[in-house]
Amino acid sequence: MGSLLVDVGRRIADRWLSAVVLPGLLLVGTTVVALTLGHRHGLDARFLVDTLDRKASGLDGRPASMGALVVGAGLAATAAGLVNRALAALVETVWLQQWPGRLGAPLVNSRHQRWEAADEAFEAARAASSAPGRQDRLDRLAARRARIGVEPPCRPTWIGDRVTAADRRVWQQYRIDLVAAWPRLWLIVPDAVRTAITGARDRLDAATRLTAWAVPYAVLATRWWPAAVIALAAVVAGRQRGRSAAAGLADLAESVVDLHGHDLAAALRIEAPAGHPLSHAVGLRITEQLRKGA
Repeated sequence: MGSLLVDVGRRIADRWLSAVVLPGLLLVGTTVVALTLGHRHGLDARFLVDTLDRKASGLDGRPASMGALVVGAGLAATAAGLVNRALAALVETVWLQQWPGRLGAPLVNSRHQRWEAADEAFEAARAASSAPGRQDRLDRLAARRARIGVEPPCRPTWIGDRVTAADRRVWQQYRIDLVAAWPRLWLIVPDAVRTAITGARDRLDAATRLTAWAVPYAVLATRWWPAAVIALAAVVAGRQRGRSAAAGLADLAESVVDLHGHDLAAALRIEAPAGHPLSHAVGLRITEQLRKGA
């Protein structure tokens, strides 16, 4: 047990260091550079080195000041990491949830119109019985529609639509309420499935944290223009990773129902014919039991 606790503590410390402290130290270092160079000197490395050398020379023979500086940098990095966690939660809300009031309505309407146009083009191409290159055209049109959304958009962002689509697709296929079924499925799936889903969720969390780092760098851009490039890179990379992680997480959620739906029915003592996909009747019985009449 002692070895287990030591191993768990080391893993937690490693994750804390990599996810909170190190990015925070990078921000602290960038802040020092930004305040030293400003807009005027921009990327002047010689000016940076000379200025920091002059300031460091004043600390010679003053170990207490140097120690306080190191401790202060560590505390600032930790604080920056904690603030980043809060901003990451806000990024996740923006990505996954409906926006308050009518803020998201124009985006939802625009994306919905684009999806309908892409869907109409796909259906028209599918109706062509023997057009040359028909399958290649269908593949291109299907990919174009999927880039907008795998289902008709109902969220302001693609990421929110992709995660929400898992619930809708499971309901359409099996009449199972995925929100109600998920805690029960989590209890009966093998450890390998849980590990895969946890990894996908961790990748989505990492994408939100990366995107959230754009906020302090955007603030630094008011004093040092290269920070704007860093902020833009964080937004672009975070969004791309978020889309990939959301798609993977949604696919895994659907796969759990596809592969373990019969196990859920058996665990709930609901008869489901073996060797056949779950019927709507079985799915509705599962949903009714899990919702407990609600």
